[in-house]
Amino acid sequence: MDKEDAFRRIQRYLGRNDTHPRIVNANSAADLDAVRQQFAVGDNVFKSVADFSADDEDLSEDRLFSFLSTASGNIFLTGFTSYYRLLGEQKLRDFLNSISGMSLGYAHVVLLCYQCETALSDIDPRYLQYVYQLGGKAEPLPQLVFVSPDMRVQRGKASARGVQNVSEAVEKGKYPEIFVRTNKHKSSYQSSLYSIREQRSAFDALCSLDSATSQLLEKYGTQEEWSAALDQVAKSGSWMKYISEYIGPCTNLELVWPYWTSFEPYKKWVYFIALKLLGAKNSWCLSEAVRFADRSSLLARGVYRSILSLDPDDPLFWERYDERKALIKQIAGSDAEESDYCDFVKSKGNKVLYYLSDSSQTERNLIFETLHDYSEELGRDKITEILKHVYPALYSYLKPYRFNIPLLDSYFREYNYQKVINRIEPEFLNIVNEQAEKREFNLLLPTRCEKLDAIPKKGTVVYFMDAMGVEYLSYIMDECNRRGLRAYVKVCHCELPSLTYLNKDFVDVFKAGGAVFKPDENGIKALDELKHHGKDQWDFRNNELPTYIPEELKIIGDTIEKISTRLSNREFERAVMISDHGASRLSVISKQENKWEMSSKGQHSGRCCPVSEIDEQPPCSTKENGYWVLANYDRFKGGRPANIEVHGGATLEEVTVPIIEIISSPGEIEIQLQTPKIKFSKRKKAEIPKLKIFSKTKLNSLSVEILKLKKRYEGKSSDGQNFTVEIPDFKKEGKYTADVYEDNNLLSKGLEFKLENSDIRENDLL
Repeated sequence: MDKEDAFRRIQRYLGRNDTHPRIVNANSAADLDAVRQQFAVGDNVFKSVADFSADDEDLSEDRLFSFLSTASGNIFLTGFTSYYRLLGEQKLRDFLNSISGMSLGYAHVVLLCYQCETALSDIDPRYLQYVYQLGGKAEPLPQLVFVSPDMRVQRGKASARGVQNVSEAVEKGKYPEIFVRTNKHKSSYQSSLYSIREQRSAFDALCSLDSATSQLLEKYGTQEEWSAALDQVAKSGSWMKYISEYIGPCTNLELVWPYWTSFEPYKKWVYFIALKLLGAKNSWCLSEAVRFADRSSLLARGVYRSILSLDPDDPLFWERYDERKALIKQIAGSDAEESDYCDFVKSKGNKVLYYLSDSSQTERNLIFETLHDYSEELGRDKITEILKHVYPALYSYLKPYRFNIPLLDSYFREYNYQKVINRIEPEFLNIVNEQAEKREFNLLLPTRCEKLDAIPKKGTVVYFMDAMGVEYLSYIMDECNRRGLRAYVKVCHCELPSLTYLNKDFVDVFKAGGAVFKPDENGIKALDELKHHGKDQWDFRNNELPTYIPEELKIIGDTIEKISTRLSNREFERAVMISDHGASRLSVISKQENKWEMSSKGQHSGRCCPVSEIDEQPPCSTKENGYWVLANYDRFKGGRPANIEVHGGATLEEVTVPIIEIISSPGEIEIQLQTPKIKFSKRKKAEIPKLKIFSKTKLNSLSVEILKLKKRYEGKSSDGQNFTVEIPDFKKEGKYTADVYEDNNLLSKGLEFKLENSDIRENDLL
């Protein structure tokens, strides 16, 4: 029947004394609402399921039928059939039969049904006359989505709080799904005529909103994080669009990593989720890290630990090591993660050095601990090979410096290495003791003052580096080369005892010539103070490992950076780094007090002692400037052991000092190898293989280091541009690589040439 006919029939029913309820069925929400609007007037009373239910509880039928049995007036029941549809078809039919067969006392009851045409066809035929079916096409029923009571529902979505309000939302007919905030579960309504799914969390909601969420696990985030993401992803429409708007291009998420530390916690989490969903296609390390991490707080830990899955023999190890190291430096490290990594990496045993880096003090300390523990097992060649990757500055420090004096070449190669591994080898100690008596430095090295005249003073800035010996020269050369500086070194010996007050003659010489001291003529004391006092973590009494070396290198490196800036700004034409004396670490770790009982106590940690007529000079000492000065690793009795390093004595590391003249590179220096192929002969030993090298710029000297031979060879030239380098040590055909130097300044790296055996060629011709 049409609505008007139904309205007339209902109105007549309400005006008569009739004990049978009327049932009105509408197939559309609009028709159902029209009935409500028509009769929501006067004293007519509308009752819903919620009027007979506790919060989030099912309908109490006892309360409903008790009410109907005693009610009076006009009663309209709304939403009941939509509620019973939740309980199942049989429950719905039972309810309709119960209502249709009721005999009422003083009330007129009208049951408003929604899409119950089929169910109503099965009621007792005697009561079909009381059923008013409105025409119209049935609308699809919504899907119900059960969510937690405290869960936020996306904007624009229909919702009902508690199951008692489900029918009201259903009968509005506007939404394909209704979110029901309830503690009930789908399992409680197994016969439901509605499609029901559960979203007990914002994560479940996101899975429905964007199917990409199913790639994730709920444990990746907190309820608060998923809820916040639900709002944002709903606004954007998808994870992909949201990530692009909030984080950055989805195709290059690795480019966002440098900003990680500046992100607030939620943004870090979204970036973590983005990596889980989309990966970092161009970053092996981030891909490994996000695979490891199951929450955003572990992403940095994943970056740290990523390298542990690789063996050092893997051909990609160093490439991936470098990538990881760069990512760690970009986030400036975390004390907690560094400590965690260093604790964990020790499981690698004698391979642990491969997995460390210079990125933090914690790792640097562990490098020195590892070198001390495994130096004998690894061997020097392997250690230097590894350090080239993991700690370039320490590798530079250990590189042999070419003094062109065999004693110094071998001595400081050994001294630096033993200082780093924190051990004195017996063979080296024999050399020290031998030199304690020979003191060949007096013959091999000039005094400092002999070399000062040759250095221009005008336009010169002087950095007086207190206690900087020649052990740092390889590091200094590399630092200068890295900044485009050229350094020319003169090696001298200082006055004894190796103390500052006896070795400042150069100050007046430079001042008289017009040179400027920076910061002043008292010099840079940081290195000397570190060696004398250090800090708690570097005090030999607390820590016998040489973990202070990085600080030494930093002090020198920072000074070279200042020099580079001043020369670049053309404040000065040149800079000079000059030292008063060196210092000895090995004398400290020897812990050796000699047997000589002197009338005066040892001074400067026992490295020297005032001369007295009643004293006998020890054979391991020299008499200079009123002192007995020890030239071995002993200390006089009465001298307090040094904390870190010591000076005042006459070992080579204490007395050998550098004068380093530094200038800006005079432009690009082009080096050309003119002999890409050279020949050698075992039969014709007089025919020495020769490399011919051309320099566009005139050079004072040129030398070539053959990497396979681990030796350097001097070139000869009559014009400073065309050089011939004889290399008598070739014994095997093959490809070779050469580095070209001028006075330890690297000019060209990796020149390749081929060596051929002329004997074989001659035999072929025969």
